[in-house]
Amino acid sequence: MPAEVGLAGPLRTPVTIREAAVTRFSAVRDQVEQADGLPAVLDAACEAFHEMLPVIRAHEDPGSGWFTAFVMAGTCAANGRDAILFAPSLPPKRLHPLPADTTAPGQGSVGTIAGVVASLSGLLAARLAQAAASTPDPRDREACQRAAGYARDLQSLLTGSGP
Repeated sequence: MPAEVGLAGPLRTPVTIREAAVTRFSAVRDQVEQADGLPAVLDAACEAFHEMLPVIRAHEDPGSGWFTAFVMAGTCAANGRDAILFAPSLPPKRLHPLPADTTAPGQGSVGTIAGVVASLSGLLAARLAQAAASTPDPRDREACQRAAGYARDLQSLLTGSGP
């Protein structure tokens, strides 16, 4: 009987839940970085905001010094996602869906999670600002600008520089 399931030794988990959350954010980050064209950027950004929400919500602990930052960050992530949903160029279906996530959302160090979410938010702000500057459609431009603003606010909240 293998040690992972038998009595011969402790159960070994190849990847911790924190590592799984960071790995999933890495896949989301790759999608945002590699998105080519407005529909792909909107699709990746919408997914990124969506993936942030359960992780942020999992850290809204009233006993933590991070409580206010995470509550406000959750609002920014939801508002950013919602802003993108109004973009006419957002594809009706995901272009590159991620596999279903079976890990518990956001387990691990609050500082690590805040850093990962803040970093992804900074990338989102930059990509959405680029998309806004290059699209001729005013509705797409407004959606990108609004979502980029929420991403910047989210990054500021989780890096301690406020919005």
